Amino acid sequence: MATLIVIFGGKEERTYTLDRPRMVVGREPQCEIAIDNLGISRQHCALVSKGDAFVVQDLGSANGTFVNGKKIVEHFLNDGDEIFLGKYVLKFKNETQTQTEAPRDSSVVPDTLNTFVMDGAKIQEQLTKMRAQSGGSAPGQAPAMPAASATAKDYAKAMDVPKAPDNSGTLKTVLIVGGVLVALLLIAVVVLLVVVMKRS
Repeated sequence: MATLIVIFGGKEERTYTLDRPRMVVGREPQCEIAIDNLGISRQHCALVSKGDAFVVQDLGSANGTFVNGKKIVEHFLNDGDEIFLGKYVLKFKNETQTQTEAPRDSSVVPDTLNTFVMDGAKIQEQLTKMRAQSGGSAPGQAPAMPAASATAKDYAKAMDVPKAPDNSGTLKTVLIVGGVLVALLLIAVVVLLVVVMKRS
């Protein structure tokens, strides 16, 4: 079960169980995690469950939402991550995640999301499908991650809905060709009018 520990001045004030699909943190009393402090917006950020993982989303707060010192708009959380809201620290704990040694090759794993491992049948199923679709690792690429573990970052990729193809390039080409044809037609009409006027 995932929890959020509210810390102020180094002291733990309260612990919340993240037992709803979406929990809002903010100054309003109606928020699931209410923190009465002027440095926190009325609705500052939200914690959203994505299967076994959790995402923190900034809700357009005045002072911003930071995870481990970096300003975020949306961020997949790992066990032990710290969310900073003004002078408050919200420590994220998730029993389904276990800490593992950070990989040494930073080119294979670009950021700190991969420091923690997350197990879950749904994640493994999605990753297996992704690997099958891509045909495994291409030459020169990092080897595929073993099925035994998956990071929050892999979970995010696995849960992404495929985007519709971008047809803006085709539309642009059609518009350009259409514009050229119209211009040529106008030139032909002008030339024809000039010729007719010269004959008369």
